[in-house]
Amino acid sequence: MTRMIDVEVEQKRIKISFPYKRELVEVVRTLPDRWYENRTKTWFVPLQHLNYVIERLDGYHFKYSPALRKFRGQTKGETGDKPPQPALQAVPDGTWTISRLNHAARAALRQRFDESIWVVGELQDFDKNRSSNYQNYFFDLVERPFAGANEVARLKAVLFDRHRQTIARRLRNSDLKLADGLAVRLRGKIDLYARNGRYQILVDDIDPAYTAGEIELNRERVYRGLKKKGVENDNLRLSWPVCPLRVGLITSVDSDAYNDFVHTLEQSGIGFLLTAHHANVQGVHTERSVLAALSYFRENAHQFDVVAIIRGGGSRSELAYFDTEAIGEAVCGHPLKIICGVGHQRDTCLLDLISESTKTPTAAAARVVEAVEEFRYALDERQMAIAERAEGRVERDKQILHRAAARLERQVVRRLGTARQRQARLEGDLGEQVRRALAKKQRLVDARQDRLDGQLRRTIDRRRYQVDGARRQLSLPRLERRLLRRRQDLARRLERVDELSRRQGAEARRHLKQVEQRLELVDPRTILKRGFALVRTKQGLVRSPDDVDVGQDFNVILGQGSLRARRLADAETDTTDSKDKSDKSKTPQPHEG
Repeated sequence: MTRMIDVEVEQKRIKISFPYKRELVEVVRTLPDRWYENRTKTWFVPLQHLNYVIERLDGYHFKYSPALRKFRGQTKGETGDKPPQPALQAVPDGTWTISRLNHAARAALRQRFDESIWVVGELQDFDKNRSSNYQNYFFDLVERPFAGANEVARLKAVLFDRHRQTIARRLRNSDLKLADGLAVRLRGKIDLYARNGRYQILVDDIDPAYTAGEIELNRERVYRGLKKKGVENDNLRLSWPVCPLRVGLITSVDSDAYNDFVHTLEQSGIGFLLTAHHANVQGVHTERSVLAALSYFRENAHQFDVVAIIRGGGSRSELAYFDTEAIGEAVCGHPLKIICGVGHQRDTCLLDLISESTKTPTAAAARVVEAVEEFRYALDERQMAIAERAEGRVERDKQILHRAAARLERQVVRRLGTARQRQARLEGDLGEQVRRALAKKQRLVDARQDRLDGQLRRTIDRRRYQVDGARRQLSLPRLERRLLRRRQDLARRLERVDELSRRQGAEARRHLKQVEQRLELVDPRTILKRGFALVRTKQGLVRSPDDVDVGQDFNVILGQGSLRARRLADAETDTTDSKDKSDKSKTPQPHEG
């Protein structure tokens, strides 16, 4: 991979790729808004910072892609300005800059610890390096008074790739694997990273014997604690259930250990009822996960017979995650029989000491199958013993039954003869009684038959009389006479209706004529013909002299025609003076309306 700066215009971002080099990574991390894509091993920066990126990486021998050259030629550098830089002021005398102080501290540390030293501690944040795919590992060393206690000190540690490979080869021979929570003894040089002032140790070697011994010591310490409480054998003392068909399983459900356990149970041909509770069986989450599973089976103990804790192959150091006081106390105090299958033939963990130890998942399943087979074998033996005792009992009962059958046969023959004689007597008596009863019933039947015949004849005569009366009523002359009467009655009713209609019509016409006469009398035209007149202005009819102003025109409507007039002066109260004045005034001209 060459050092290349490319541009992706559509995504509006700058693409930076280069082979890993720690110093160059530190430079790229100073770019604004940068992010890293682990899948492609590529850095990206928003396109607006293009000028700043080119200026910042100048001197690190990066090549520019053809797309970048073309884009810069089109935009002519108009992609954004570099971030503003803070103004630097002069440092007063006697004042330390941070970089100078960090370099001085690093020099002092290197002078004090000029050679590598050995340190012991517990690994923390080590597992996350595997998922990051970094070649160099960054983690912490934690000091605890004993396993499970709170930390009292912490130290940053760095394991470079070349030393990591050397340590991996050494651990491979001792069947150990570095992981979070593991106690280790490491060798390295004390250093201080001047850029951020981080105090750290640069690890270059490990002591596998210390880790193995620490694992053994921790297991012994936990076991002694359980022994001191007197609970180390509580679960071991639990007897096996009579027939452990309801099996609880604690393991990783997607592991080979789970498949081996299930396969062994299936091969037995026995109908086991298996319930698996998923749990992490390696790593720092082992304790919490296994305790949760044990708690589930404790709360539902009435539904299970035994519980198996299993895991597949792995390093000896991974077994240390089971060597905790919490897991030990939970197993010792569990109400169900615990079967352990988490180790190997040459390895031992705490569960092997306090529960039924079978080493492997297959062996654990085989132990459960064996318990059921023992129950089946004992059941078969009991069935055979019961069958033998039953056969002897049946033979004795058979002889007793034969003797009882002979006695019963003799008694039946005697009683059968007696019963036959009694039956013959009863049959004779019964025949006579039946004959008498039949004769009596026949007489009763004849009498009832005679009564029924008389009643039937009377009923028939009565019905015939009713039919004859109906025929007479339905004769044609009778019907014609009835129809004639109905017609005459209808004609009379029609005559009355016509007479009533004529009288009502004449009365209505007289009333209508009277109404017309009254309307004619109150018609305004009729009144005008008698000599009266109507005075009207534009505002409407005039009912008072005050309705017409002096000099205002108005119309006088007569019986025949109309006149247009104008009011010249106020009218006088004296009728004589009004007449004289009207003679002297100008006579109004007639006007046809």
